[in-house]
Amino acid sequence: MPYCEKHPATETELRCSRCERLICPQCMVYTPVGVRCETCAMLRRPPMYELSIGHYARAIAIALLAGIALGFLGSILIEPARNASLFRLALGFLAGIGAGAVVAAALDRATGGKRGTAMQLIAVGALVIAAVLRLVIADDLGLWNRDTAGAVLLLAGIVSSWGRLR
Repeated sequence: MPYCEKHPATETELRCSRCERLICPQCMVYTPVGVRCETCAMLRRPPMYELSIGHYARAIAIALLAGIALGFLGSILIEPARNASLFRLALGFLAGIGAGAVVAAALDRATGGKRGTAMQLIAVGALVIAAVLRLVIADDLGLWNRDTAGAVLLLAGIVSSWGRLR
């Protein structure tokens, strides 16, 4: 009985459809053209998750610009306040979803459709910059833990951008 080339203790009759090497069920990789060994399957990450230094640089630059722009816009549309009415919470939620979508779209466009955890974290950074700048413009950083509408805005933006850049 033949044995797997990678696992010599495992008997097998399976062969790679390309190189004809003996492979066991542990080694085989399903491909559109049949079962192959790991070498012939040429496993690699999808290109949308492979980022170069240039992609990171463009993404960070766009995130800074988007964060600054959204911070100014947020300070005008939803001023930081200690008490939040239901209307302000709803407005913060909708604005947060929109802000997250804008940041995700800007990063998507700047990097040519790149995705993944790094892009998600860069988007979160842009939204945090916007939230902090919103409080700085209001000249009251002490509101950071009492501005409920701002917290809803930030969290909705993070969830929105995180999902879009997955």
